[in-house]
Amino acid sequence: MILTETGLVFRGVKPLLRLGSITKDMAFGDFLPQLALAPRVPDQLRTIPPDAWPGDAARGRDMVSGLFSFAGQAIEKENLSWAPEGATEEWIAALHGFEWLRDLRSVGGERARRMAREMVALWIETYPKFEQMAWRADITGARVASWIAFHDFFCATADETFRKNYFSSLARQTRYLAKALPGALTGLPLMHALRGLAYAGLAIEGGETRLEQAFALIIGQIKEQILPDGSHISRSPQQTFAFLQCLVDLRTALIAAKFEMPEELQHAIDRITPAVKFFRHGDGTLAQFNGGQEGNAHLCDVTLMRSAARGRAMKSLPQGGYERICQGRSSLIMDTGVPLSSGYSDRAHAGLLSIEYSYGRERVFVNCGTSGVDGKWRRVLRSTLAHSALAVDNRNACPLDGESPLFSYPHVRASRQESADMALIEASHDGYAPRFGLNCVRRVQLQDTGETLRGEEQLAGRTGVPFAVRFHLHPDIHASLEGAALVLCSKSGLCWRFSASGADVSIEESVYVGSDENPVLTLQIVLSGRTGMSPTTVRWEARREII
Repeated sequence: MILTETGLVFRGVKPLLRLGSITKDMAFGDFLPQLALAPRVPDQLRTIPPDAWPGDAARGRDMVSGLFSFAGQAIEKENLSWAPEGATEEWIAALHGFEWLRDLRSVGGERARRMAREMVALWIETYPKFEQMAWRADITGARVASWIAFHDFFCATADETFRKNYFSSLARQTRYLAKALPGALTGLPLMHALRGLAYAGLAIEGGETRLEQAFALIIGQIKEQILPDGSHISRSPQQTFAFLQCLVDLRTALIAAKFEMPEELQHAIDRITPAVKFFRHGDGTLAQFNGGQEGNAHLCDVTLMRSAARGRAMKSLPQGGYERICQGRSSLIMDTGVPLSSGYSDRAHAGLLSIEYSYGRERVFVNCGTSGVDGKWRRVLRSTLAHSALAVDNRNACPLDGESPLFSYPHVRASRQESADMALIEASHDGYAPRFGLNCVRRVQLQDTGETLRGEEQLAGRTGVPFAVRFHLHPDIHASLEGAALVLCSKSGLCWRFSASGADVSIEESVYVGSDENPVLTLQIVLSGRTGMSPTTVRWEARREII
């Protein structure tokens, strides 16, 4: 990437790759704690990348009142500590990342502005030198990007002392990022760190070298993390969306600074956008597979609008391992893949052949979701039992870390058929063959212009093995038993009659973690039995009823 009279032109990444290897482990390791050589300190920003994302005004007002809620944890502090007792690592990371400045901006007014400025000043005073958590590269990148993007919000009416300290700290943090990246970071944390470095390269006079370094690494990460079908290598819908959001930020920043955009960046946005659309339900939120939550529909709308990509939603994501069928107002998404890379599988779920089904804006069958905080709930929610899928003997359909090596993947096969009056997915996996001698086949189809969803589960092999097919219900769906069938009704009044054969039908409690870290109680339909004559077949149907 070189700077010309017309802007920034990408010319290859090879000359810059060695910059990261020099300090491979610095992102989380020891890094010249004193940062001895003082960087050149700017006195103004030459450009400010616009931040058009919506903030959470309610959370901003809570912060002004002294309540700080991050990562599902609320801590009330009159005199804020940057690492309060009992705070999770995720809470501390969010506080130090300063992305909550967006929430204060959405509150508006001098009180919120003053609080933002005081928090920035307090951080600068508390952390003038390297500290393991506060200066972690991904957190530093998020903080640098936020400090630059919201400069006009909290620097307005600031005195000269604050501005001097602000620019001095910003220069020091930027210098650290330039030396530390890529280090040990991977995935979205690395992208967030690189976004901060890129913002600094654009905003600080003389930052062209750092801008070039950042985009050389960003383009490398696009090639590494984004699959040919546009999905993220983690197979997480939420990670796919977050990657797109990061790229949209970078493109917006380049345009605002009147720099030419690398064509690889625009091509990536055009490729990822249809994949994000693939994962959206009718209510605008994302499907919950492989470490992803449903997210915020409005934020998704804004991101897709700002992407300016015209590609329609895909029908299949062959590299990501997903299939989608639609008829009428109904849509169904099935996980037909396995973790693709051990380097990105730490949040992968054992949800082989799991489904999510929605009708219009109503989410009906869902997966339980995930937790952004490492702990018991995250481990439980990764299991096959937390998915709308078949589980044998309450075991996972594929190994997760700690159970056996992730490279022992099951084989999954999938095909689809579509016509004017029917859409079908047929998929199989052998995840239970080594332990139980069983192969699984699942067929799901939409018909009657989407008014009927039919499915069939087959287990071929050993007899006498317990199994259960689970359908976790969205919290907005109420289930009641009427004779041999179940009636499912949404809050809006839509209803479905669910029936099954070949297994016992019951309703059990479940949980749903869709938008924060706090599980919401919900219900699940369970079809249970033992394998008999091979193949054992369970058939089920959800037909919409007019009441």
